[in-house]
Amino acid sequence: MCAFDSPHDPRLDALRPLEGEGVGDVLPRLVEGDPMELLEVCARYLAEEALMLDLGRLHSRSLAIVARRAAEAGEEDVEAWLGARVGEAADQLMYEEQLEERMGFPAAREDDPRSVLLMETLGIEPAMARGVSVSFHRMSVEGRKNFWRAVVAGEGIDGIAEEEGSTREGVLSSLRGVIRSMSLSGASLGGASASVVSESEPGDTGQENA
Repeated sequence: MCAFDSPHDPRLDALRPLEGEGVGDVLPRLVEGDPMELLEVCARYLAEEALMLDLGRLHSRSLAIVARRAAEAGEEDVEAWLGARVGEAADQLMYEEQLEERMGFPAAREDDPRSVLLMETLGIEPAMARGVSVSFHRMSVEGRKNFWRAVVAGEGIDGIAEEEGSTREGVLSSLRGVIRSMSLSGASLGGASASVVSESEPGDTGQENA
């Protein structure tokens, strides 16, 4: 191999049909043992984009898309190609959930992992999980990330502002916008809303006697 050739990514082997195989044989191989390490790519994508999607559903949809478009994968940047396919799957799922919500389809409850997260963290009833997620996904990436860091992870507003190169009021304004949008879905975010709003009150900053 020439010194300037790109090293072979062994994950690509799972995408290439073996002798006697067709395109339909690729998907079962991708599912068995996850040779593309796609579950990790999906989890990282959800964290980076701050999305409230079911990881299992995203993984399944991504597997199907990767199998269908396997012939497009090249040696140049497998990670970027996989990330783009996961992004495509996420867009499909978000669009489908918007349609389901708009058409009034019953929302899944017990089998939706988001229900547990939203109930325990924000006190949102399972029946509201899909609607809240749809509202949340309409927000900017910056707003979604700020919300997760401040409300879910419990990080301090000042720390978020410093790391993002923003101001305290800028972060608070972003958080209030996210909460206001989520509230339009009919969710009651009493605890989360109160904690964010109180951050803007002088009495809670420790500066009133400064």
